[in-house]
Amino acid sequence: MDVLTQKGTQFIGRLLENPAIATLSPLQKELQILEFLGAHRNELYPTLSSNQFFPGKPEGEIFAILLSSLYLVINQSLDPALKHIVSAQIDFSFIKHFSTSQPAPESVRQSVLMFLKKLLTRPLARRTATGPLTALELGLVDRYLDHGLSRREYMCMELEKVQRLRMESVEIKNYIKTTLLLKPAIALPLAEADMNNQELRGATVQPVFAERVHTLIKNDLKLLPDEVQKSALNANLSYEENRELEATSRIAAILSARAAYAKQFTKIDRGADTPDKSWFSIARRNAKFYGFDLKMCEEFYKIASDFGY
Repeated sequence: MDVLTQKGTQFIGRLLENPAIATLSPLQKELQILEFLGAHRNELYPTLSSNQFFPGKPEGEIFAILLSSLYLVINQSLDPALKHIVSAQIDFSFIKHFSTSQPAPESVRQSVLMFLKKLLTRPLARRTATGPLTALELGLVDRYLDHGLSRREYMCMELEKVQRLRMESVEIKNYIKTTLLLKPAIALPLAEADMNNQELRGATVQPVFAERVHTLIKNDLKLLPDEVQKSALNANLSYEENRELEATSRIAAILSARAAYAKQFTKIDRGADTPDKSWFSIARRNAKFYGFDLKMCEEFYKIASDFGY
């Protein structure tokens, strides 16, 4: 590690010691640091350009060093977390329902992991992945689908009767987990400058864009059926504008948004709603704006309310 990178990682390390972000997931921490650096860039520059850090370096170069240092530090916890999700939390055997060919489970895991590692070298993809990966780390699929499938209400009917999934409950959950895992693939063709695009600042993209991305990822994910790839990409579309969206996509979109800023351990004030109940209550009121399925949000709210989530 060169001297500049060493100084950059030391500075990033100090920022990560903030107890306010201690319980966040790796990518949540990264996003918080990025927002802090962006908001305080002018105030930080005099300190960062001093002899203690990067004397004589222009502002742009200093923040480029900090950015690469941030990714380096976060990857130390992100890489093992990602490997754990792919290897231990998701069973890809559900893909047998889409194809007669049965690739070896280890081959599927390795291809998915290689794709994600390549995808997460892109800054925009890392930001897009914050919600989906945090949802998986927090176990939101098991938390809500165990109840949603057993209650046999709207969520279950949409999965079984509308999307027509002929799977066991555990397979449906693994399908949704895979949808979440690959949802950030939507950012594959995007450059950092695209963050200024009004369409991308919203929660959704257009179907034609998702179709374009599908042509780009098919080769890397050829061991996964098209239905699974499309479910992941369609989780970035608006249900308000696309009423034929798969239930797996609609569920993943909501859980991803819920997890983006969720904390693993949150103290609840006396008399206050639980974090999930409060969030889903707001999501119900703003479902149309965010492109969520309102009835799905209402069922998530009922589950959160009934079980104290």
